[in-house]
Amino acid sequence: MNIDTWLMISIVTFLLVVSGTCIYVFRIKKGRVNDPIIIFLFFFALLVLPLPWRTYFTKTDIGDVTPHLTAIFPFMPAAVFMCAAGLPFFTIAYYSRLSQRIAAHVPRPKTGTRARTAALILGGISLLLLSRLAHDLGGILGFILLGYQNYEVTSGKGYLWVGLVWLPIAAEFLLYNYAVKRQKVDLALFLAISVCLVTVFMILGNRFSIVYFGLTVWLFWHHAIKAVPIKKVALAGITMFLALNLVGTLRESNYTNLEEVWEKASISTPSKFDEPGTLFYTLTTGYYVVPFETFPQMIKSVGNEFAPRWGLTYLEDPLLVIPTDIFPERPMALENWYMKRFYGEDFSGNANRSFFFLSEGYLNFGPLGVIATMIAWGMLLGVVQSYIRLAKGEPGAALLYALTIAFVFRGIAGHAGSWLSGLTSQSLAVAVIGIWIANGRIVRFFSGL
Repeated sequence: MNIDTWLMISIVTFLLVVSGTCIYVFRIKKGRVNDPIIIFLFFFALLVLPLPWRTYFTKTDIGDVTPHLTAIFPFMPAAVFMCAAGLPFFTIAYYSRLSQRIAAHVPRPKTGTRARTAALILGGISLLLLSRLAHDLGGILGFILLGYQNYEVTSGKGYLWVGLVWLPIAAEFLLYNYAVKRQKVDLALFLAISVCLVTVFMILGNRFSIVYFGLTVWLFWHHAIKAVPIKKVALAGITMFLALNLVGTLRESNYTNLEEVWEKASISTPSKFDEPGTLFYTLTTGYYVVPFETFPQMIKSVGNEFAPRWGLTYLEDPLLVIPTDIFPERPMALENWYMKRFYGEDFSGNANRSFFFLSEGYLNFGPLGVIATMIAWGMLLGVVQSYIRLAKGEPGAALLYALTIAFVFRGIAGHAGSWLSGLTSQSLAVAVIGIWIANGRIVRFFSGL
């Protein structure tokens, strides 16, 4: 059989395994749509299938997708097959007794009554960091008006840029306070701040923050306030997906004022609807297509062009938490190594190739590394699922859970180092500080087990 046939067989096999896993979760395990395993399966399929499916019909090297398409095409069926083969191991680890036992020993926060104070303090710190970042750019408004170019001017300043990432978490402590006290003023403040944050992220072209914020709010609301019907979730999800595809095609830079932002969006939006593929941008040339390239590339290259890393990248990953300004000699992140190795040292700009999470497993240990990575992910998400069940709606635990599971879509598209540094420094660390503030005293932070 030719490679085209093998590629289609691999795609069908992957779909059958994903479908079978969903049936097992819903029919046998009585799972729900908001369970971590279902969220993982959704984003896993969304990040695996677009590039192979596109390749089956189009085998031309395209810069926006990958200039290496013809080179990695023969190895793509193997990559898709390995994704399918890893899912049963993921599922077994997810439902294992070991994951449940680990969750039982993870401390759960006590409910605090000063979450509004936490929101105020964290929001103030975030704005202070952001204003410091924007000091030489005309202030915070000047930074926002940079639009999509903000990624270029903030390179190497992640320790200040993180203030922008912390702002949504600060706002989420208003929801925490609402979950505890049910005061509508908290909900009104949260909604007003949310509109401002989403608008800012849209101007900056930061779709990741919008998705992460939306997923976190949904999961927190579902577990700490009130269960959300699946129909509303589906409607909101489809609307957000289409809107963010449109945002991806409208990204501009260097606005002069907010009026210009509105004018450009008003002029460009109607014309974009007439362009083919606009509403499915991320599935054809965008976020969900690009990362998978690294997996068949690793299958092609490891053992032929360079030797396996034998676990070295996992030892280096914790060092990526340290900002480069503090540790300039820290190891190169895998996405940067990949760009240097396969795109040349002088490559620059906003375009990048996120290092697919199974690519790191293969880079270190070949096919066994892929299976081990799926087992590790299954164990991690199984622990988180058991943790939220044991928490029984406690808002602090629900927030930590929501921030972790909402990060899954970013974790699949990245390596272990990006997951570790992003989830801890950009999310969990500041959330833990906020929960501590909400509790008032550190001795009251954790409940007894």
